[in-house]
Amino acid sequence: MAFGWRAARLVAVGASMLAVSCGGKWTTQDGAGMADGAGGSAVTGQGGAAVTACTAGEARCNASGRRETCTSGGDWSVSDFVCARNVAVDDDVGSYCVTKADGSYRCWGDDPGGALPAERYRRVQLTRQGLIGLTEDGRLLAAGTLLPDGLPPAASFRATNMWGYKGVCPLFVDGSFAVLLDRAPNVPDDGTGPTMVRQVEGSFTQAFCVFEGLGAGVRPDGSLWQLFGGETIPGEFTEVAFSVRIFCALTKAGGVECFEPEFACGNTGITACAGPGYPEFSGGPYRSVTATDGAVCAIDAEGALACRRYDGADMPVPIDAGRFTFIEGGHDVLCGVRTDGSGACFRHGGDFGEVGPFVPVEPALDPGW
Repeated sequence: MAFGWRAARLVAVGASMLAVSCGGKWTTQDGAGMADGAGGSAVTGQGGAAVTACTAGEARCNASGRRETCTSGGDWSVSDFVCARNVAVDDDVGSYCVTKADGSYRCWGDDPGGALPAERYRRVQLTRQGLIGLTEDGRLLAAGTLLPDGLPPAASFRATNMWGYKGVCPLFVDGSFAVLLDRAPNVPDDGTGPTMVRQVEGSFTQAFCVFEGLGAGVRPDGSLWQLFGGETIPGEFTEVAFSVRIFCALTKAGGVECFEPEFACGNTGITACAGPGYPEFSGGPYRSVTATDGAVCAIDAEGALACRRYDGADMPVPIDAGRFTFIEGGHDVLCGVRTDGSGACFRHGGDFGEVGPFVPVEPALDPGW
């Protein structure tokens, strides 16, 4: 597949603003004037209809992405709060982004960068190369970085910036997969060097890469693929999660299976085998899975988090963490979207097996946004 891409700098435009909170700088695109109904992973409930009694104070997101709260009379009352769709993590640069059901976004951390063009976004992530977003109609846009011109429509993307010069891994709507912003060794990471594109042959239903461009994906036949070694693992998988020394996958039946990456053993001083065993997830079914450097987490059928260390030991999560519809892991952090549309992040500290329990990241994500 040849796209004939050329590098082009995208200049940020549109209604955006910078604000300051106790957690550092914020980059925000407000959702004013945007229609409801963007949907997303945070949507639950029965389309907003009050069809059953509920517990007073209970909260959920309706099919239009608005938060509903149960009244003292047992009815659902719709609020103006727009639920989060997803959270993107790049704790290599200490930054996080939330994208809401109306297509607006907000990023926070040490250096939230510039602002993206005024669009409706499915996902926004602040990367080492700059702010990157995927619009509702499948375009990848950037602020403060280079992207190849003429990209085909994308179905999803994940940034991969930890410890190196790698950039963005989009899965295109035709099932193809590529690594963008792949810089040559010893080239300054300041947006001035040449941009490389590494295309992955074949078709995928889900794919992403992390840690120096290490990639993994799910093929249409349900098998797993990983970039290093080109190994294919047969099975009926629907989702894959990858970290520096392990990758895990969700099966069609809702189980979680973990494997050792082809590159993990003995190739560098900082990568080693995951250990004598791998985390096992009993019970289930699970709805999603993600990984950090040291722990793997899944969402069970009730929305609760179940986390295990690489060695199989239980990984404690705060008892009041809540129930989730979306999770994503970074180096030593786990972020997610709760069933009420709010976001939360937890950090375990340490790496390479020396990990502690998850504790809330402070300051917490602004609950009112």
